[in-house]
Amino acid sequence: MEKTDIRNKIGLRIKALRHNQGITQSRFATMINLNRSYLADIEMGNRNFGVDTLTKIVEGFGITFEEFFSDM
Repeated sequence: MEKTDIRNKIGLRIKALRHNQGITQSRFATMINLNRSYLADIEMGNRNFGVDTLTKIVEGFGITFEEFFSDM
């Protein structure tokens, strides 16, 4: 699996979780203290990001890492 495949899968998972919770990209970015365009790039698989950023995202959804990665 290439790095870009992993980024794409994580981005799609973030977008799906956000949609399932009825949260806009702008609202979610504000909730987790990220720039909206940075979050958009992550969702599109166009951005590298670190564990700290992923932790913010996962915690923003109120789930565990296990739950985040369970449907991937």
